[in-house]
Amino acid sequence: MAGKSKKPIPPEKQLPKLVQELLKEYESWQHYHDHGGSDPTWPDGTNMELICNHISWYKRQIKELCEESGLALPEEYNRPAPPPVPRNYMARPGEIQDHARASLARYEADPNYKYLLANGGRVDAKTKDKICLQAVCGYVSNLRSAIERGDLVAMRRHERGDTYIDSFRNCAERLRAAIAEAATAAQQAPQEDVQLSIFGW
Repeated sequence: MAGKSKKPIPPEKQLPKLVQELLKEYESWQHYHDHGGSDPTWPDGTNMELICNHISWYKRQIKELCEESGLALPEEYNRPAPPPVPRNYMARPGEIQDHARASLARYEADPNYKYLLANGGRVDAKTKDKICLQAVCGYVSNLRSAIERGDLVAMRRHERGDTYIDSFRNCAERLRAAIAEAATAAQQAPQEDVQLSIFGW
């Protein structure tokens, strides 16, 4: 038995939903403008431009629905579009810079990060790649470079530095284990050589 087909949603019920989505886009734009987002790659202005495209799309849908069904355009349809902003616009630039500088100071003072710098040369290149030593230490140099060139998007990734602090700790633990393993292997090597020589191998 074939399933029942869904009844089309009446225009008078579609319209409130479209208006609700339209208002959400306005709220989203305002949030980006005042507080910024958390996009790790793109500035707030780029995302705000995308939101403006969404607003235009919902307005077209509302207009088409009203014209086809004879409904009056809702008041929200006449709300002005958000003002244009540069694509590289970033909210809270001063706050982001302050947080980035604080994170950099925290990283540089972290004992695990200092351990990585002091002891990274004690393992070979293969081990360094395995424990991601270069990448983890690069968090600090990359942040320092972002501050120097004023890259707010990159700096924003470090506003809350706990994730990077955890990376220093995890990498330091792996480095300690690798160094200990290498030391154990070095101690066992001569004993193995002596044992082999007894049998004349």
